[in-house]
Amino acid sequence: MTKKRGDDAIDDSHIVEAQDLVQCGRLRNRIRDQTQHAHLLLEPLASLEQRGATPARSKTIKTWYERVTNAHAVDSRTTLKSIQKHLSDLHKLGFLQRTNRNRGESGGRYDEYDLDLAPEIVLDSSDEIETERDR
Repeated sequence: MTKKRGDDAIDDSHIVEAQDLVQCGRLRNRIRDQTQHAHLLLEPLASLEQRGATPARSKTIKTWYERVTNAHAVDSRTTLKSIQKHLSDLHKLGFLQRTNRNRGESGGRYDEYDLDLAPEIVLDSSDEIETERDR
């Protein structure tokens, strides 16, 4: 790393950069270990996050999920209930943050989801996984 940048010695910034690279690699591996549906749900959440459209309700995520499955030519025969279960599983695994909202009698109760990691990591991982599938 120091040779790449032309540095003569290692300092704290090199250590922090190395730690960030290792953490990023671990997250990519954790994403890669998930099911295809998990990948297909993380991708729209990352896109929504980049657009500043999170936290998002599961209905919104389902709409984006269907767009992603169409783009990847994958059958999206998944119900809203199934999407909610997958989102709950991703929350339990630490990929998502979930906030329960209660808007009273007229607004009802619902969950909103945020990505709990950098969207770039998810999108890069999705690209890598898609490239591997095409081989």
